[in-house]
Amino acid sequence: MLQEKLNNGMRRQLKRKRTIIQCLRKQNNKNITKNISIQKFLNQSQFHSINSKALITMQMLHKNRKPWSSAEKKFALSIFYKSPSTYKYMRKSGIVLHGESTLRRWLKSIHFLPGFNKEYLYHIKLKVSEMSKSDKKCIILHDEISIMTVIKYNKSIDLIEGFEDLIPLGRTSKEAKHALVIMVRGLYKNWKFPLCYFLAKNGVNGNNLSILIKESVKCILDVGLLPTAIVCDQGTQNQKLFKLLGSTEVNPITEIHGQKIHLLYGIPHLIKSLRNNLITGNIQIKNKIISFGDVIKTYEIDMKNNTAREMCKLTPAHISPNPFQKMSCKLEIQIFSNSVSAAIKTCIQTGELRSNTAKDTADFLLLINNAFDACNIKNLYDINLNRRPLNPNNKHIFEIIKKTISE
Repeated sequence: MLQEKLNNGMRRQLKRKRTIIQCLRKQNNKNITKNISIQKFLNQSQFHSINSKALITMQMLHKNRKPWSSAEKKFALSIFYKSPSTYKYMRKSGIVLHGESTLRRWLKSIHFLPGFNKEYLYHIKLKVSEMSKSDKKCIILHDEISIMTVIKYNKSIDLIEGFEDLIPLGRTSKEAKHALVIMVRGLYKNWKFPLCYFLAKNGVNGNNLSILIKESVKCILDVGLLPTAIVCDQGTQNQKLFKLLGSTEVNPITEIHGQKIHLLYGIPHLIKSLRNNLITGNIQIKNKIISFGDVIKTYEIDMKNNTAREMCKLTPAHISPNPFQKMSCKLEIQIFSNSVSAAIKTCIQTGELRSNTAKDTADFLLLINNAFDACNIKNLYDINLNRRPLNPNNKHIFEIIKKTISE
């Protein structure tokens, strides 16, 4: 009797399981049919780009534990490269994208060691072969950043990382504290890519920097690009580099591997140095005194205005920057602006600012603002006359540059 009850219970349980399996099969068949119809729709639809198709496909077809396609991987990585915060926001908004840990795992599989990567340069060469001659003209940029000192064994490539590495100058047993990054950017076309990086303990000295830059120019020429200038900040070793390359104030030009190259200091860095010197003390130009105190007084007057502010972009970080804020090019450019100059002149006219140097300070800020605009031309056409391209018909730009140099 007991055995019969057990058998009946097993039969009922087996029947329920079979019913569940049958329902799941029906549901699975429906999903397969639905996916086929969606896939057919996607294949028949016309998309503006591969990325747009990849985004739609992820939203409509992707399921957990399903492999990502190469197009979906590239699209997700491109967004993550542009802005990690935007990527996180898109995921929080419910848009189906790869997990951040997944992206970082993919990135870890790519090994980009210090020096020049031959395979990387080969792919750059393939891309360059499709460019026109004007698009191939480019500028070399280099700068150093401080990095955390970490010695770590990379088992995937059997190498201890974190030591000074200046390939082709060799590795040392010193712990690296700085990274030198060399980038290439299009002169006429808006493109850029990192060429290589090197690790150093106390920064790369001028002699070694000269060797690395010459080797970089050779690699750039080998891939088919045409470097026209080298741009950097006013660091001590960069000044030494320019001297070693034969640059002078009258003739800041050198020749490397048969290529004529101009040697330039970045305009934002020049203005940053000017701002830092102005904070330290007054600057005398001929008989004129330029004082940062006039900017501070005008800022204090402007802050008391409850109706409308003229210096709305200025913050305490502009007036009394800390050591890290002093390195920001954005903050110093906003000091040397038309709005700050106009605010000082307004305070002079209203009698709120009584200073013998205020007029000269306002004129100087406007002069640097116009000079920066003239050296920061991005578009062929611009409403601002100071930001229009250099050409024989636009003599206004030449007049600004000549006036800035003469002042």
